[in-house]
Amino acid sequence: MFVIDCHDHIYNKRLAERAVASVGEFYEVKMSCGGLADELVSISENSPIKKFVVNSVALNPRHVSKLNDFTAAECNKHKELVGLGTLHPDMDNADEEIERIISLGLKGIKLHPDTQKFNADCEKAMKLYEKIEGRLPLLIHSGDHRYDYSHPRRIANITDTFPKLTLVAAHLGGWSIYDQAVPYMKDRSCYMDISSVMPFIEPEKVLEYIKLYGADRLMFGSDFPMFDPVKELDTFMKLQLTEDERNKILWKNAAKVFNIDCADLTK
Repeated sequence: MFVIDCHDHIYNKRLAERAVASVGEFYEVKMSCGGLADELVSISENSPIKKFVVNSVALNPRHVSKLNDFTAAECNKHKELVGLGTLHPDMDNADEEIERIISLGLKGIKLHPDTQKFNADCEKAMKLYEKIEGRLPLLIHSGDHRYDYSHPRRIANITDTFPKLTLVAAHLGGWSIYDQAVPYMKDRSCYMDISSVMPFIEPEKVLEYIKLYGADRLMFGSDFPMFDPVKELDTFMKLQLTEDERNKILWKNAAKVFNIDCADLTK
């Protein structure tokens, strides 16, 4: 067995301590890890997790290019990493940066409406989705009981407007409002990850959501550095799933969405 962790954040060493503290404060959780790519690879060295889909979100449009360069450099340094680029609805050079993201070898886009402070289906954001539709998959933070930026109804509007956009709604489509997400996400043609889900709800409820949405749509993710990938995987493996369901969630769906070559890992 091998695993792709489809949802991880990494930070520049110079900024990591402050960034991790800020995220912990934002979500009111005790962070499990330090947020460095070296640490992510190291703590999972002896585990079945062999690939990590990593990102670093630009809170300011001025930071987009530098963060994309950083993510690409870390992926070049660590063969285990698969990078996603960042964009910002307020940036002026989106077309140019999307082309550069592709040229850097990054495999998709990550957006976080709650921390980037934009409505997920606002006009500027919708223009970004139009530009990447059919070209790059989108992993988007979804849901928060405190904010409306990424409410599941907004994510549903994106999928309805751009049917050819490969979209992954993080956190079962509605972090901290998992039940509220169900009517919006149940019949939508998008994927979802299960990052930042298992630490917050009982295993029986996690299993219920997996059966509701179906393994064909779901991906394993740890949300490093909020949570330790190995511990998250241990929790997941205790769920009563078939081997086929596990394989889809643990690697097959992520490999398909993010175009990850798994030939060497499946031998």
